[in-house]
Amino acid sequence: GLARVALQLGSALARRADVDLSVSAWGWIQAMFDLPDAVAASSVALRPAAIRSSGIERAYSGRWQRYRSVGHIPSWYRRVGQLLNLVRSPVRGLKPSDFDVVHSTYSRVPRGVRRWDRPVVMTVHDVAPLVLGSDKVPRQQVAVMRRIVDSVEPTDWIVAISEHTKSDFRSVMAVDGRDRIAVIPNGVDRGMFRPVVDATFVAETRRRHEIPDGSFFLTLSSLAPQKNVRFLLGLWPEVRRLNPGARLVMAGGRTEARKALEAEFAATDGVHFTGFVPDESLAVLFSACEAFLFPSLYEGFGLPVLEAMASGAPVIASNRSSIPEVVGNAGTLLDPEDSRAWVLAISEALSLGPRSVPHLPSINQASRFDWDKVATDYVALYRKALAS
Repeated sequence: GLARVALQLGSALARRADVDLSVSAWGWIQAMFDLPDAVAASSVALRPAAIRSSGIERAYSGRWQRYRSVGHIPSWYRRVGQLLNLVRSPVRGLKPSDFDVVHSTYSRVPRGVRRWDRPVVMTVHDVAPLVLGSDKVPRQQVAVMRRIVDSVEPTDWIVAISEHTKSDFRSVMAVDGRDRIAVIPNGVDRGMFRPVVDATFVAETRRRHEIPDGSFFLTLSSLAPQKNVRFLLGLWPEVRRLNPGARLVMAGGRTEARKALEAEFAATDGVHFTGFVPDESLAVLFSACEAFLFPSLYEGFGLPVLEAMASGAPVIASNRSSIPEVVGNAGTLLDPEDSRAWVLAISEALSLGPRSVPHLPSINQASRFDWDKVATDYVALYRKALAS
């Protein structure tokens, strides 16, 4: 999700005649080497910054790619990469005079950039690890988010992707920068996420992911605890009791976590686990489902909801955190811990009969989240930072 947002924002900025953009990936050592392939696949040509990698970094990347080719990267090798991240210079070879503004779309700004004396813009997607705590989020993620928040300096300009994220960030930030926090929501990739009405293509996609015939509801999740997937799976027997044949398709999730969850709910009828689904298939499933279900307890934005709406899916989602900002009046918002309300809403959707056309309220709401407008808002902030 974060990578897709960064690429879409970069593409929207690169389309503008008044922006000269170079892109980099400094959050993780291997990302620097993966970046050229990632931007080459973008719809708009993006220019990677001319960073000089060291021999040690190249050696690390070579071994990383060998591990990745066999499908397993040892945890000890990841820790080596973390140590390299602490000591390496991710902007080696760049000239500060070539840049007016430095924008980090997620990670903290490297120490070398801090010495450039250039305005810094940082996008904050959420502070979930600090809000939810280590009982719901791995301790390592809490530590990473704490480092990001603590790295903010009083002169930095912050972009929160929702009003909710802005409020949460202000509550945990280490400096008083309330006048330098703007809210700029994400956009949605309409080239990828749009209604798919080709019945043959839909049927082929369903076969590829072994989804049985008939109507189905869709949910998508990384399986992190705050995504609240177990709540949804736990109420499905009651949905089936009231609506025999109701089917839930659970897409996404890391292999180990998905297999554990699948084993736990193996006796639950009407639930199908697909595992990872590529974007092109996901757009089809959004288009074909009766409704997209998203009972998350916490989101900094809720990109899956927006992508589902852009694909024409009705949405039944949580009424917490930033999700109401994205859904607006186009979907059904419910308490993500009220199983009765969810069962009733799902039953009501089924009572309408199989969905045959895109849900216009969803499409209209999604049209408000446009990447070109997002880029315009960012450019205005860059100019404000330069003028300050």
